[in-house]
Amino acid sequence: MKDRRILLFPVLVFLAAFLLDKLFFLGDLEHYFLTTASFKNYEHKVEMVDELDAYLKKEDRKKVLVIFGNSRTMPFSNEYIASAYPGWVLFNFSVPGGTSDYYLFILEKFRERNIRPDHAILAVTPQGMNETALVSLDEVMITGLPAGFVSRHASHYALDDLSNYIAKKSFLVYQYRPKLWVIQDRLEEGHVEQFRNFLGLLEDALRKERGSVPVKAEEGVVDSEERMEAYARSIWKDFFVPFTLSSDQLYFTRQCLEILNGLDVPSDMVWVRVSQNLRTRIDQEPAETDVLKPRTVREIWEPEMRKLAQSENAGFLDMNFATDFPCDQFTDASHLSAA
Repeated sequence: MKDRRILLFPVLVFLAAFLLDKLFFLGDLEHYFLTTASFKNYEHKVEMVDELDAYLKKEDRKKVLVIFGNSRTMPFSNEYIASAYPGWVLFNFSVPGGTSDYYLFILEKFRERNIRPDHAILAVTPQGMNETALVSLDEVMITGLPAGFVSRHASHYALDDLSNYIAKKSFLVYQYRPKLWVIQDRLEEGHVEQFRNFLGLLEDALRKERGSVPVKAEEGVVDSEERMEAYARSIWKDFFVPFTLSSDQLYFTRQCLEILNGLDVPSDMVWVRVSQNLRTRIDQEPAETDVLKPRTVREIWEPEMRKLAQSENAGFLDMNFATDFPCDQFTDASHLSAA
């Protein structure tokens, strides 16, 4: 009998830790330690599927463009769209760090509900498809994807990613990792109210702009070549080298295009423009290791994207090398400015 009680001890410890973890998220207690509001973007995109479905059923509607992307494709303005393209409306399903697995999660909902916009754009980037990046970002998987989706496509996630997903979904404190200095700051008079107001403003903006988050044209433009070079060098080191094209992200992208084809929705993949400093590295610097003739990121990635686009009846728009794109102002090495 005593031996049986000993065996129960680890289970009791686990349950106690699990329940204690959930106490941190009762009411609005998490507002005292959260350092990001990106979860609002993910929550809103799921809600926006209903809004899109309802709009498409209107008899007097405009044509609908949907965009699936990341932070590079979020800063659109409905006012600009209405002025420049009066016959169209934009529903922006871009999320911070967005990758093709998240696009597929939303597009599976389109297929289930027979949602057929007039055109779809998928933003694709080589850094989002590098499976050997030194910095691994899990925000999309942890914050944006439910367990059902992850389990259906589990064979296309690494075992480490799945273990990390289970751990962070089970223990939210492990996911958000409260920091003492943040809690101390929020406890100061008015600070937690400021954070709550920010969350409210973000929610309002996402609803008003149908998923976009407009920024002021004058905000954040990098006016120093030295700063831009520092940004490019850091991004290159963290996300591009060594470069190994992820077959799993290719799978997710292909699945997205197949769903759009099945719905008879015309589609394009867009390689959003990055700064000259980063473009040069992508085009010229070797990004492979342990090979006699290492290829550049562009040599590895771009042909696969063009082949995929052709096989799935989609367009491929290269805003970096194949088009004379007039804008070259950036807020960092990989984000175009609204200026």
